[in-house]
Amino acid sequence: MSEQATAPVRMLGLNPNEVPLEQIDVSQAELFEHGEHWGFFERLRRDDPVHYCANSEYGPYWSVTKFKDIAHVDKHHKIFSSEPTVTISEPSEEVPFQSFIQMDPPKHDVQRAAVQGTVAPRNL
Repeated sequence: MSEQATAPVRMLGLNPNEVPLEQIDVSQAELFEHGEHWGFFERLRRDDPVHYCANSEYGPYWSVTKFKDIAHVDKHHKIFSSEPTVTISEPSEEVPFQSFIQMDPPKHDVQRAAVQGTVAPRNL
C-alpha cells in the first residue's frame, strides 16, 4: 500500500511558536498578504535557521533564514546552484529567457556587469 501525501497545514492565523517546526511552510502567499509571515521567519531564525519543508503545495524546499547562512550559500554556487531557477514554483513558459539572478558564475557575472552601473545605489 502506498503512502498518500497529506495536505500542507495552512499557517494563516496560527501562532508561529505553537506550530511544530516540521509543519512550518513559509511558501504560503496568504501569510505575506496578511503580514503574518514575520513571526514564522522569526521562529525559523531562532529554532531552525536552515529549514526543510517537506510538504508544500510546491513540493519540498529549503528556507535559509540567517544572513551568515545566506552569504555562505551565495558564495558557494557549485554546492548551492541558482540554476535553473530561484523560485519554488515552476518557471513560466511565457518568459523565454533566464534572469541573471537565476544564473551561476561565470554567466551571472557577465550579465551582472552589464547592468551594475545602472542599478548602483547612487542611481536608484
